[in-house]
Formats: sequence, C-alpha cells, structure tokens
Amino acid sequence: MSSPAPNSPESVTIQVDLATPEWKMRTTVTVPAGPTRLRQMLPLVQNLSDRVVDATSQVVESQGYQISCRKGCGACCRHLVAISEMEARHIRDLVNELPEPRRSEIRDRFAQARQRLQEAGLLKSLLRSAEWTDEKYLSMADRYFQLRIPCPFLEEESCSIHTERPITCREYLVTSPAENCSHPTPETIQRVRLPVRIFNAIARFEVPASRPFLESWVPLILAPEWSDSHPDQSPSRPGPELLRELLDHMKNQEPGHGR
Repeated sequence: MSSPAPNSPESVTIQVDLATPEWKMRTTVTVPAGPTRLRQMLPLVQNLSDRVVDATSQVVESQGYQISCRKGCGACCRHLVAISEMEARHIRDLVNELPEPRRSEIRDRFAQARQRLQEAGLLKSLLRSAEWTDEKYLSMADRYFQLRIPCPFLEEESCSIHTERPITCREYLVTSPAENCSHPTPETIQRVRLPVRIFNAIARFEVPASRPFLESWVPLILAPEWSDSHPDQSPSRPGPELLRELLDHMKNQEPGHGR
C-alpha cells in the first residue's frame, strides 16, 4: 500500500499491490479521507474480492480447468452462508429499501426460512454463536443443507441481488460438474482455493482477535433479525486507516468458515 495521494479534501487515492505465488496485481482505490464508517467500504471490498476471484480463475483456467458455476445453478444457494456483520446490516437495509410488494415478499421468505429452522431444531444453535465449535459448525452446516432452504434472494435458481451478493458467495467457485453440487461430498466437489479470502478479512473487522473466528460472522438467513438486535456501534475512522487494516487482515489470514 503506497502513501495516499490527495484527490480532494474529501477523498484520497491509494495504490495497492497484491501478490500471491500465482499472480500479482496492482490497483488503485479511492477512499474517503475523513471519518468513515466501515459500511462505506463495502463497495471497495466487493471490488477487491471480484479482482482476487478473477485473477485466481484465470490461473485455474490456464491450468486446463473450467469454472463450472453458471447462472441457473443454484445448489450453493441452499448452503449455510456466512456473511460479515457489516454485510448483514447491508442485507437488512437492502430488504427495507425494496418497493412493495417485493419487500413483503422477501421478508416473508426470511420468515418462512426461520420457521423451518425452528421446526428442525436448528434455530437455537444458529443464534448462539458463542457456543459454536468447529465440530458444531460442521454439523449445523450439514443439517442446514439437508433442509434445502433456498436463499430468500434466489429466483429461478439465480441470485436476484447478484451485484450486491455477499463476499462468501463471490468467493465460492468449483471446477467439478455443476450437477455434483446438489449432493456434495469431498470426492465429488473440486473447490477453487483462493490464495487470499476477502471474507476472512472483513469478518475480523468488528470482532476482537481474542474471540474465535467462528464468532465473527452471521448466517445470511438470519441477517435482518440479527441486524435489528445489533445496532452498528463501530466508531468512524479515516478511510486510509480502514483500508490499511483490511490489507493487514488479508495478509494475516486465519482458517475461516465460508461454507
């Protein structure tokens, strides 16, 4: 990350260099110069995620593999999707800003999903992140997928908020046949392993390092109700400072649980 160059009193442009064993990338980003809420950084984070995914996909395809994810292939939209706290609030606001009757339709899908989770005895576990362990997470993820609950934004097996989809969704790619995703096993799914996961980086922003990574995310399916009960109390900070912390989290990756 180079020193910021002032654009105006309101923003600065910063050069960012990313390097992995497979590829190198140089890009420039513009961030607010003054007090900035983490939520304002989401478009930048989404762009960085897309750039990392694109660069990695090019390497994968140069090795003779083909990304098999396509529009209309929605099996992954029935997984337990992990999103960061700022994305959970973004999802809540996206729903609230929809025009009627669309807003009520999407809210009803969230409510129906919650009811199914409650009936299956899974809701209580999903709401108690402080009690999660790696084993419990894997069990919850498996039980969730068995329920085949579609994401509330799934329309005709495609994402209806594709440009605003969570980072976890952007970073989930496979090279195995798409039909295998409906009945995944370690032997039938070949997932693209990203050298750096932006999701892991942003999930750590609002959760102290002293807490387990498992407590640093929110199930997408519970995003609206979680956001309503967890108002954003993070302080505003200069944009360059937030960007530097993001890059630090990217550099110091830890094992994560996307899906």
